[in-house]
Amino acid sequence: MKVNNPFIITSKYVSKEYFCDREKESAELVGNIRNWRNTVLVSQRRMGKSGLIGHVFSTPEISKEYETFFIDIYDTTSLDDFVLLLGKEICERLQSRGEKLVEKFLMTVSSVVASFSADPISGMPSIDLKPSATSSAGKSLEQIFKFLESSSRPCVVAIDEFQQIADYRDGKKIIATLRKLVQNCQNTCFIFAGSNRRMMGQLFNTPSEPFFMSCTPLYLDAIAIDKYTDFVSGHFKNNGKKIEKKCIETVYTLFDGHTWYMQYVFNRIFEITDAGETANLQSIETAIINIFDIFEHVFQEMLLRVSEKQKALLIAVAKENKVKNITGSQFISTYNLKTASAIQGALRPLIENETITKEVDCYRITNRFFSLWIAKRY
Repeated sequence: MKVNNPFIITSKYVSKEYFCDREKESAELVGNIRNWRNTVLVSQRRMGKSGLIGHVFSTPEISKEYETFFIDIYDTTSLDDFVLLLGKEICERLQSRGEKLVEKFLMTVSSVVASFSADPISGMPSIDLKPSATSSAGKSLEQIFKFLESSSRPCVVAIDEFQQIADYRDGKKIIATLRKLVQNCQNTCFIFAGSNRRMMGQLFNTPSEPFFMSCTPLYLDAIAIDKYTDFVSGHFKNNGKKIEKKCIETVYTLFDGHTWYMQYVFNRIFEITDAGETANLQSIETAIINIFDIFEHVFQEMLLRVSEKQKALLIAVAKENKVKNITGSQFISTYNLKTASAIQGALRPLIENETITKEVDCYRITNRFFSLWIAKRY
């Protein structure tokens, strides 16, 4: 598949041509699937979890031998949402392989009702699922697992933003039910992916939790700079353009190798670089100014939603980029903040709504463009 801009910024996997490196992680994930090890995959948001899963699912070792299903449950709020999303994914994936498989699914999962229609734009058939009047989400979930286990080919189910289930009503009970169903599977392998490291750690590394020590951990860090440099320069070259190595290194350093933000900047730089031209450091500035212009009103509105204490803390964190001792006297005095307890009070809701991320050794603003914008404006 050929695209106009090789620096893909959607979460949808396109092809290996537009996928950078991750050779070690791909091999590990393929090995886990083929040897029936469930995986817990953790990284910062937009570091490339879904891309890695899509890449692995497209490899011959997996695509030719397994039925693969992927759902992102970030927007779900209940077990009903989860069940219908998983059921819809299964139906849509099986639909391309014939009506009989979909019929088998609907017969097995009798607690959901399907309606069929055509997409008004593409004309492709579409399936919508709803719970039957007498069904329960728990029963539907059991029936879906029964269907997966009856498949003629082994199945792989990837659930992105898995930590969201903990926020469902009766989340702890639902997680315990899921663990029991997963434990009994002999034909289905699972990938539990998440971007909230603290919550994923609690779910999979705490002895009192149902999923404790039940999965092989896989953490995504930044792609090595030499690999990413070759990836970027190669795509420019293949399209009759050039880019200075210093330009790539500067963007990589600016975002600490965070995949999506680098991709977004290079997507813009690629767009403004004509064939035969060379992208340079000025190209970075032009691209980032353009990004700030696009998100200006969004970022202003984000600041309007926080208190003055929270705003002061965000400005201080943005100017530091990352803060190791956020309640330390030096940080407080440098930015004329209040007391350590006041910082903790302002910090707590910012972490809860994921405006600020607590990493292993520091705090930083989650949205890297937002952080740069604040640092420039204030």
